[in-house]
Amino acid sequence: MKRARPLSVRSTARCFVALLALALAAPAPGQDDPVGAAMKLFEKRRYEQAARTLEDALARLDAQRRAQAQLVLGTIYLRNADLHEALGRTAAAAELDYLDKLLKTGAEGRSRYARLYLAEAQLARGNAREARRNFEQARADSSLESRYRAIASVGLGSALWVQRDAERARGLWKTAGAGGAAEIALARAAAEGRARVADAKSLRRVADDSARSRDASPRARRYLIEIYLAAGAPDQALAVARAADWGAASYVERFKVAKGTAKSIGFYDLALLGDLAQLYRELARARLEQAAADARMKPSAEYYLAEVLSGLGANDQAATFAQAFLARPQAPAQFRERAKARQALIAYRLGRGAEAEGAWTAIAEQSSDPEVLADIVLGCTETGAQCAKALARAGQVAEAADGRRAQRLNTALGTYHLRKNDYARAIAYMEAGRDKSNKNKIEANDPEMLAGLAEAYYRTKQFSEGLEIFFEMSQEFPVVRQIQEAVQGVYSMEHRSAGDVRIL
Repeated sequence: MKRARPLSVRSTARCFVALLALALAAPAPGQDDPVGAAMKLFEKRRYEQAARTLEDALARLDAQRRAQAQLVLGTIYLRNADLHEALGRTAAAAELDYLDKLLKTGAEGRSRYARLYLAEAQLARGNAREARRNFEQARADSSLESRYRAIASVGLGSALWVQRDAERARGLWKTAGAGGAAEIALARAAAEGRARVADAKSLRRVADDSARSRDASPRARRYLIEIYLAAGAPDQALAVARAADWGAASYVERFKVAKGTAKSIGFYDLALLGDLAQLYRELARARLEQAAADARMKPSAEYYLAEVLSGLGANDQAATFAQAFLARPQAPAQFRERAKARQALIAYRLGRGAEAEGAWTAIAEQSSDPEVLADIVLGCTETGAQCAKALARAGQVAEAADGRRAQRLNTALGTYHLRKNDYARAIAYMEAGRDKSNKNKIEANDPEMLAGLAEAYYRTKQFSEGLEIFFEMSQEFPVVRQIQEAVQGVYSMEHRSAGDVRIL
């Protein structure tokens, strides 16, 4: 069998996929090669373009090439999920600040809708107590349109559900969803779907009736994604996402301030970023499970399924796939060590913290591979584990290694310090692996790193550096615009810059 020429990839993780997927069955000369085309886009972090290339080609591929395409498509979705999760963290930093500042402005220029969006953002980031307080005030605010007061009631129900007040939550959902605008019915269905108190058929019925509309608002489209995900229909959720303009505001509030000056404030849904991360993980799961049905693709599909399922909270299943991969004697040494690091993360999430930290320490002490150490550092970051010895070892290797070779390790260490609020060290590590000649280009820099670096710059009030990153990233990922405009909003308010800036 003729073997494909390996693609030049920027990380060993991508190389692992490329070699396993492409080398097994190269297309004949002159034959269409959507898998190779998608991998080239994937190398450049053009995740959406790469995914569309394979989605459009799956139906026309033979069984052998289809399995390879499913494997590669699953990993593309997985990396896109990771990116949107990182963007969600960065967005929360700026958007929560900005919405809070809007509430504290003088009465004349104060937004009526900031409280509702702040409550929704707080709920999305897990702060049900503060979300409840703001939802209660929003639903009692007679200056809001009635449909937004109803949406606030649905949100209050969701906050109460998180706080285990199921009876009041159900009561609010029932009364808020009785009649009224289609958005209210979607809000209720989305809330009930998240709480798992509605069956899949009824959820699909609500979503299908609304999905046919071509002029659905960004808010309605977000609800549709949530409903389809709750109904176990990620492909339908993807169709909704693909039809949306995520650079558009969810709501634009217009009013006049001093001397009749017109002002407009565009609000975005912070929850959208988490919804998209979940969507891409569910899609990754589906495609990787399909790939795993092919014996040749199964080992690499198992490797990535352990990561996907752990990210979805299915840790018992994730542990099974991690163990299955480790049981294969032909697994490459580096990926065996990375799978062990993943296995330790899963163990931590299953309540075996001491075992996980011991495993990370043992792996780190025996490894000088930046990719393996990066996985350990990221595991420690996600769990909040101390990992003193493992982190010390990772720092030593990062300092001694070439900046480009240790790019992912530097990003991992920067992310660790970012979560610890040590912004100076976070910036130092991330800048160490940044391509200085193409400093904001996603082709040369991991967009997850850029998102974290921009957050660190925001936290240290280096606004221009962060805005440069967001502007460049928004060219490929329109959803980044909500972060860009939130940062611009905070900057404008803190510096009292002249002119009306349309923000968040």
